[in-house]
Amino acid sequence: NESEGDASGAAADAERPPFEDFDRFRSLVSRGGMPAMELVAMQLKSMGALSCRSLAFTGTSFELATVRLDTTARAQYDASCELWRDIRRMLDLAINQGIARKHARGEFWAAQQRFYKGLVVAAKVPEAVRLTQEALARGEAVVISLWTTNESVSSRASQSGHAGDGEEEGGGGIGGGGKVADGFASGPELTVEQLLDRNFPTTGPQGEPIAWAMEAIQGFKARLWSLKLPPNPIDELIDQLGGAAAVAEMSGRTHRYIKDPFSGEVRRRRRR
Repeated sequence: NESEGDASGAAADAERPPFEDFDRFRSLVSRGGMPAMELVAMQLKSMGALSCRSLAFTGTSFELATVRLDTTARAQYDASCELWRDIRRMLDLAINQGIARKHARGEFWAAQQRFYKGLVVAAKVPEAVRLTQEALARGEAVVISLWTTNESVSSRASQSGHAGDGEEEGGGGIGGGGKVADGFASGPELTVEQLLDRNFPTTGPQGEPIAWAMEAIQGFKARLWSLKLPPNPIDELIDQLGGAAAVAEMSGRTHRYIKDPFSGEVRRRRRR
């Protein structure tokens, strides 16, 4: 009977495991990264195969600590506002002349949002370090939550700088010239650099150089580097609190940047 054969075949397919062995499953999840891991966790929870417990808030207290910006931080913020204003004017000019794509405006606003989010988080690092050190002195355990690790912009910068994927890579942080703050890369700074490099063409339709665009971009980068924006918050926090041996990092980063306490040299190292 054909229908019985189809039914038995369907039953056999249903009983067959989706993966031949665990290594194939692990390989697929590894390629999918953090989103794939979260999907597996959600599936296991829905099947009742994974329990997820949360801590109760009984007996806890909440306190809001206000960080006052010093003169340097205020000057950085004001100057960055002027820089973003001028970049937008150039972008509008480039779009009107047909040398930049219209959707570059969307890239502009997205980059600006990432920039100021990173700048605000970085401004809180000194106070977070002070509060953490006080808590540790009282014998308490400290957990710090960050909005972002800036790995995406750091990875793109490392790739453009021809950094490899070995266990340990060259020193000096990311980039050169004025592109490194205290050895560590600055997430907000890299965000602006990559916006300029990816969305502001310096050649026309026939490949001819656009002198005014090249000059404007170099001028923007010079102004950006002169701001001396703060370094990546997660790297600065780990460094200020005793280094990777003293701080347990729980993030999806594949690499971290470690500063030598004696030479000040920064190396990009794969996380294990």
